[in-house]
Amino acid sequence: MSNSMKTVVFIISLIAYFIYLSISSAFINAAVNAGNQVYAALVIFISSGVGILVMLYAQAAVKYWYAGRPLKNATIHARLPLGKFRLTDRLLVYFLPALAIIIPVMQTRSLRVITWPLVLFLVMIIIIVEILFYVNSKTMKAYITNKGIIVRGIDLRLEIPIPSNYHNQSGYYPFNRIITFLDLNDKLLVEQSYDLGSIILKGDLETLKQVKAVLTANGIKQKKF
Repeated sequence: MSNSMKTVVFIISLIAYFIYLSISSAFINAAVNAGNQVYAALVIFISSGVGILVMLYAQAAVKYWYAGRPLKNATIHARLPLGKFRLTDRLLVYFLPALAIIIPVMQTRSLRVITWPLVLFLVMIIIIVEILFYVNSKTMKAYITNKGIIVRGIDLRLEIPIPSNYHNQSGYYPFNRIITFLDLNDKLLVEQSYDLGSIILKGDLETLKQVKAVLTANGIKQKKF
């Protein structure tokens, strides 16, 4: 995905987050005004966790729509599942709730500010994110079409406008942006230009053979070891 598109995705997710924040702030204020610190902390933690999910799913919705546009008029030669997300794909997501611990520690320069509710909040977020990533990874597929490769699914990986990319990132990749592909027997490693990241295609030998034929027919050269 290009940096310009990642910027669009990021801005839309921020808008969704601020809309959610404006709605949830009434419940947070009511909890704080109630005077019960435990109840207020619980509401704030839950609200923060839901806010993170709002951002992730807002981005996923935009990426799903963006990647689906070229599919409407394309001829699909092969459809390949992309497998599970990697741990490194989720680290940026974990960093957001971790700020609830990192910021107080940096401000006070003391570990005493780390309370059990904060730790429990972080653990719960990690568990929920792990489950959601596992479930939604099953929706990620690579479509080999007559126009290029389309990666589509419910992609919860956090997009920020910086020049770096995940493997198998959601988006549409026309053949003129693909440089080479490498045959690794049980998978194909497709390398792209413009620092768009690589696409790892896994499948049975017959399907991979068909994908290689499509890539070669569109002028993509096979890279040698």
